Amino acid sequence: MHFLDISQLTAEQILEIFELTDQLRYRSPEPLLAGKTMILFFPDTSLRTRISFEKGIRDLGGAYITFPPEALDKKESPGDMIRYLENWGDGIIARYPELSKLEELSAHASIPVINAMTAHNHPVRFWLTCTPCALSEITTGN
Repeated sequence: MHFLDISQLTAEQILEIFELTDQLRYRSPEPLLAGKTMILFFPDTSLRTRISFEKGIRDLGGAYITFPPEALDKKESPGDMIRYLENWGDGIIARYPELSKLEELSAHASIPVINAMTAHNHPVRFWLTCTPCALSEITTGN
């Protein structure tokens, strides 16, 4: 499943993510990413988001390879680029200015592509700002 925009998720998917979050928060993290490698594209100026992803990946038993986002500006087609990246990683997490680039990559990807922030939106911030009240609203459909 790709995560490019919060509006792409159904209420059921959002509830599943909240449930998984609670499971991870209230007990020792399971090595859900053991044997998995995530490909990260982050600028040097990204500190909080990048470090949060790096720590989360390590806490869940995974590894990561970090590239600057400019690496996505190569002349290769998105399809060629994603086929190459799929040889190295099990998912892509990118902070990149243009949402359209992430959409192009995800259209060719068999691994998850996660939007860690674009000029269009910052969907992972949604999870940071959600409260039990928000979960209640989603659950009741309000």
